[in-house]
Amino acid sequence: MSAESDEEPADVRVTVERRIDAPPAAVWDAVADIDVTEAMLPGCRELRFGVDRDHVEAGDRGRATLAIDIGPLAPSFETQVEVVRREYPEMSITATGDAAGSTFHTTADLSLDAMNDGTDVTWVATATVDGRVAALSGALRPVVAEVADRFFERLDEHLA
Repeated sequence: MSAESDEEPADVRVTVERRIDAPPAAVWDAVADIDVTEAMLPGCRELRFGVDRDHVEAGDRGRATLAIDIGPLAPSFETQVEVVRREYPEMSITATGDAAGSTFHTTADLSLDAMNDGTDVTWVATATVDGRVAALSGALRPVVAEVADRFFERLDEHLA
């Protein structure tokens, strides 16, 4: 529990499913492209992996600054990111971050399924949030789902 809050940690699970009008290879390439992810991810102010290539691979570690409005709060999270697994058609990342009075730890899994008219994307994230943001856990799930849905919407537009 955070020293600045008497709130119990909140556990949040979000699943987003979306059809993207592009072949799986293009989606796979785009979600691993550091610059594309930075540009498409709502609230992402910076995403850096410190590698000499454009795409992440399993084992890569980086950092991100994410600003997300959650109810009356607008925390800017300094986040450590790790690509745990990246084997087509599945990818897993972990992210741990903190902002004034709040911390989070997230595991997110992405899977792609080829369809005749595009790619079905499934993104499942589980997070434990502590501190001030945990007090708003009821607002957290829809906010995280909205951010993920907007990311995939922007990615779909980018690939069109």
